[in-house]
Amino acid sequence: MNKVLFTLLFFSSFVWAEEGDFYINGNAVTAISLTLGVSNIDFGDVYSDTEVDSEMVDFSVNAENGYDYTVEISDDDNTGIVQVSRNACGGYTANSITYIQTANGVDQAHEFYVDLDTASMNGDLSATITVQVAYNDIHE
Repeated sequence: MNKVLFTLLFFSSFVWAEEGDFYINGNAVTAISLTLGVSNIDFGDVYSDTEVDSEMVDFSVNAENGYDYTVEISDDDNTGIVQVSRNACGGYTANSITYIQTANGVDQAHEFYVDLDTASMNGDLSATITVQVAYNDIHE
């Protein structure tokens, strides 16, 4: 994506200085669609001495067949209480996880898990989890 942006900026700097027709070679691709399986996660009342089960969030991504895309799952909790992982058994991390997938042209199922480090809680918590999907590169 950065390569395409750089190329467009490079060509646009010459458009004002030259006359004539200019063409940029490239391919149009299907816009990525992202569908989340749940609208919100509600752990209810949580106390610092309570064991809390992780919550699964499923989603699907539909992108152009054969193109790689990056999935980034992040949260805005700077206390480290909200943690995310790609599996329920471990690998939890604060802040974000990122991975690359190759599209197959149809809905592809993904999931991640949200857990709370309740030992670090000392009051109410409000956090936003963001799922972002973007193509890595658009082929010529």
